[in-house]
Amino acid sequence: MKFTLSVLSTLAVVSAAPIEDRAVPFQQAAAAPWNAGAVNDWQIHPSCNASQALQIRTGLEETVKLAAHAKNHVLRWGNESAIYRKYFGNSPSAEVIGAFDLVASGDRGGALFRCDDPDGNCAPNPTTWAGHWRGNNATGETVICPLSFQIRRPLVSLCGLGYNVRQSSRVVYWASDLLHRLYHMPAFGQNYIEHYASGYDGITAAAAAGSSNSTHDSDGLQYFALEAYAYDVVVPGVGCPGPSGKLGATSSAAAPAATSSAASTSSGAAAAATTSRAATISTAATSTATAATAATTSAIPANCHTHADGAIHCV
Repeated sequence: MKFTLSVLSTLAVVSAAPIEDRAVPFQQAAAAPWNAGAVNDWQIHPSCNASQALQIRTGLEETVKLAAHAKNHVLRWGNESAIYRKYFGNSPSAEVIGAFDLVASGDRGGALFRCDDPDGNCAPNPTTWAGHWRGNNATGETVICPLSFQIRRPLVSLCGLGYNVRQSSRVVYWASDLLHRLYHMPAFGQNYIEHYASGYDGITAAAAAGSSNSTHDSDGLQYFALEAYAYDVVVPGVGCPGPSGKLGATSSAAAPAATSSAASTSSGAAAAATTSRAATISTAATSTATAATAATTSAIPANCHTHADGAIHCV
């Protein structure tokens, strides 16, 4: 009896206690999102004024559009696409898809675009340098020089003003130029997407020969993205690939020198002019004269190199 009373007494005390004192809520720390810390916006340095920042940001949006379409083209057609085979041969498509998806969908924290010329390359070369990767000075940074804001075209003008993929510069457009600049930075190129073959003819010849570098050649990825976008989107079923077959020594695209960094030369005099704006801005020049290459090489700025076809590429 005493035991029963004791139990009842204890229960009465417990029952009389406020509910909030008796209820101990189950606590669990919220897990961080799987992508915590992701950077989804392009990073533009404060040294770029409002107009420059807008142009760079718009150009990067076009770069994403260009890369995304290139990826989707390959996802749809694989290595059966004639455009794919032109630039990558019969190589498996996984590497190409990945290269474009890094740009279209990858984290954007590893790339900074700036306009303040910290390495002093833009100011001394106002008509020849449109920008450069900072290399060992800052591997995740690219400088956009004032010249870029004068000569780059929007992607909507692809195939206009005499442009064709084969003969015109790869970097006429903001989209393709910034694609090239992104691949220089380890976050996107991963020290794997590099320059291997030189110029359109070199790229397509390497692909035809089955080069293992074709699917991670920076220039080839640019050419492919431009041609696929032109063929699928801009002029459906036609595009603007340029002439096929072997070109004559004097063949060139009808594009103003001030807006294209391509320079087609067939004589020593024309080659000497490749030290001007048109040839120095990361381009695919086509030269058939040995003297042309020598003349160009003797005048290239620091941080630039000459490809086998005479093109000068500045990082």
